[in-house]
Amino acid sequence: MGQSRKSNYDYCVKIVEKVIEILNANIENAEVTEDKLDEDLSEFGMDSITFIKIIVAVEEKFECEIPDSKLLIGEMNTANKIFQVLKDID
Repeated sequence: MGQSRKSNYDYCVKIVEKVIEILNANIENAEVTEDKLDEDLSEFGMDSITFIKIIVAVEEKFECEIPDSKLLIGEMNTANKIFQVLKDID
């Protein structure tokens, strides 16, 4: 693996780890792990209020602004979808 591909991979892994950390901190009793990146977060207990808390935490952690078009639960209802949004705005 080339150096730039490896560093890009490491960067992506760190983003995913931070997203998982945010989700587990904001969804009560959640145990989101790397093998559950595509599971619907509502199954872990995410509701509309929790979704807003997660968005705020993500924006603060990554110092970014999520586009309005993505501020719908259906657009970011899995850890992987949140990661993709962050990757697209980076």
